[in-house]
Amino acid sequence: MIDAARRWCLAGLAALSLCGATLGTTSAQAHLMAAQKGTLNLVGDAAFLVLAVPVSALRDVDDNGDGLLSVDELRAHYETIRHQVQAGVQLRGPAGLMPLQLVMLDVAPPDNAPKAAASHLTVMGRFQLSPAAVPTSAQGQTAPEALSLSFSLFGKAASEQQQDLTITRQKETQWLRFLPERSTQALLPPATAVLAEYVRNGATHVLTGLDHLLFLLVVLAAGWGWRSLLGALTCFTAGHGLTLIVCAWGGWFAPAAIVEPAIAATIVGMAAFDFWGRWRAMPMRPGLRLGLVFCCALIHGLGLAGGLADLGVNSSNLGWSLAGFNTGIELAQVGVAALFAAVMQGFRLALGPSGPVMAARLASVIGVVAGLCWFAERLVQPPDINNKVVAMADAMADAKAYSKAYSKAYCQPAPNLSCTGQTVRVGWGAMQP
Repeated sequence: MIDAARRWCLAGLAALSLCGATLGTTSAQAHLMAAQKGTLNLVGDAAFLVLAVPVSALRDVDDNGDGLLSVDELRAHYETIRHQVQAGVQLRGPAGLMPLQLVMLDVAPPDNAPKAAASHLTVMGRFQLSPAAVPTSAQGQTAPEALSLSFSLFGKAASEQQQDLTITRQKETQWLRFLPERSTQALLPPATAVLAEYVRNGATHVLTGLDHLLFLLVVLAAGWGWRSLLGALTCFTAGHGLTLIVCAWGGWFAPAAIVEPAIAATIVGMAAFDFWGRWRAMPMRPGLRLGLVFCCALIHGLGLAGGLADLGVNSSNLGWSLAGFNTGIELAQVGVAALFAAVMQGFRLALGPSGPVMAARLASVIGVVAGLCWFAERLVQPPDINNKVVAMADAMADAKAYSKAYSKAYCQPAPNLSCTGQTVRVGWGAMQP
């Protein structure tokens, strides 16, 4: 058994090395603003916006129906586009709605065809903040009254159903992902609000993640005593918590096309080990089993990191975000484990000592069947998105520099409409550093 334990430990280390070999970064975007990306920089009593929205999110502006926006179409439908953009991007503060003052609309054609029509529109604008929304000190302390941003300019394609936005204010940075079901979000909230929100988000993520719940069910089914429950939960917590912290703080990632099938494989693997142990009438040694749970939890942590990135992260409150998200995960897991223990006790009372054994076998069967189905599905149809942690890092890196340069501009409204190359400028005064 000692040799077997050594072999499994070596196998676990090899798996971790393989996961580490997949860590990497992605290249920066070449456009002025990448598709479905944007930035909002709060400076003094103003907030400066730069973002790229899909043309398919705009109504009655594509005259030839090609799904693209040309300069002529931009000129002809400027007022329509302006109204739609102002209605689709709204900043709300203590005094109510703050209108978006558009400074520039720019079609964003491919790099190899600068005069072609574009699938995205670059928007640059400015919000005038009310006095109550401005930081109360030079150190940039959060104002008592919070700001919230609403975004509804989602395109028709599946890849256009999200908008990433980087929020900056002096040393504070927040990354947000807007979705149709999550179209309004708070900007740079205080630490207490961040903690409460991420506790709720962590619990929701686990309770709605069937693969995480099924893995936990398979692990708990092998031994439902309180010591076994505590040991399994501790190892699972330590494993995914470690990966989650490394991903959030270090910016490391593994592609979703690898992570998602690997999570399904952990379910099949744990269930298969349980079958193997029962077939040999030699249950797996507790230490070896807990070690396997820990290794599998490292992989689940990569998936949880993607869920955390989906929610958006405030870098100034990153510690609170991680603490809240992990706390929510653990509260949900403890609740599931308590419910599972109650169900197993019910099996024991109803069927005698054989009840928990039958339930454990049923859990293993469900784990193998569902895990294999998920594994095959995720191999045949891998996720069509890259790792969200890298998307968050890229969005911050690409958007922040341009946002700070733009926020130095001084823009005054003007009644004229002019076109220079591919850019339609309305109310453009001067851009001075």
